[in-house]
Amino acid sequence: MIFFYTRYELPLAQKFITGKLKNDTEEQNFELYIITPATKFLGLSMGGGLVKLSRLYNNKGELIHARKYSPEIKEEVKQLKKTCKIPYFRLWKGYLIIATLTLIAAIVFGINRKIESKAYSDQNEKLNTALHNLKAGQLYGATFFTDAEGNSINGLPQGWVKIEKIEGDTIFMKRSINVVNDKALFKMEDIESIKPVSENDWNPKVEKINYSLLKDKLADENNTSNDRYDLSYIGSDHDKYSGVAISLKGAE
Repeated sequence: MIFFYTRYELPLAQKFITGKLKNDTEEQNFELYIITPATKFLGLSMGGGLVKLSRLYNNKGELIHARKYSPEIKEEVKQLKKTCKIPYFRLWKGYLIIATLTLIAAIVFGINRKIESKAYSDQNEKLNTALHNLKAGQLYGATFFTDAEGNSINGLPQGWVKIEKIEGDTIFMKRSINVVNDKALFKMEDIESIKPVSENDWNPKVEKINYSLLKDKLADENNTSNDRYDLSYIGSDHDKYSGVAISLKGAE
């Protein structure tokens, strides 16, 4: 696992001082810094300011270890630390940025979900209304569980069906030759580009569907799955597949 973070030292104060190290007899010039350790993640400040530390350099730029500090240098460090204020906002603002971006993303996601939910609800309402007024010539968006010959198929292709006629408890329909295979969820706009424009775009096979089962589902006030209406074949020529043949998902 790769972590894109860096640790660094943030200078809080700087001062030139003159003094002796613990075991030295002669004074020399030093550059004293007060720093605080900090962290960045992907370029964002993500912590620090938990402690103030000293960094002492001689005139050669060499870092002097704190154990070599004389009492007078220690006092200089103590006094300089008192003047330092740790910029917590600067050090931790990465969390605020991430929290803000997360909140914005959540709001945008919620709005998109609401829009999609409204569109989905409208699609279902239109489908329900159309099915209560079923008539020849209507077009519906559907998911196919079999091919036109009643054979099982791989996946759940999406396409169009057209009501040819209705006789008693039988619906006669055709399905589109072109289908969409790469969509996990059904949306009418996804199949708009394959909508048949001529008779050649429809499979010549006329399929017979059980109308009574559809009417039962439409009449069931307790039905909570009205976003799909499953249709089953009737007739001896469709004994190859005894389950759901077509599921209507949207109306033109």
